[in-house]
Amino acid sequence: MLEKLLLAITVTFSLNFFLQVHVPEQSNAGANYQHQKEPSPTILVRLPQK
Repeated sequence: MLEKLLLAITVTFSLNFFLQVHVPEQSNAGANYQHQKEPSPTILVRLPQK
């Protein structure tokens, strides 16, 4: 019984902790990253002509 109570408290604390962690916004955190970012490759596909 005590183990279940301790487990419930631990799970509740962990969920509250991880849900309160915020991901920084792209505009603020990625300002320098956007300049270093390489463009994605372009894939060209040729269809055979019949």
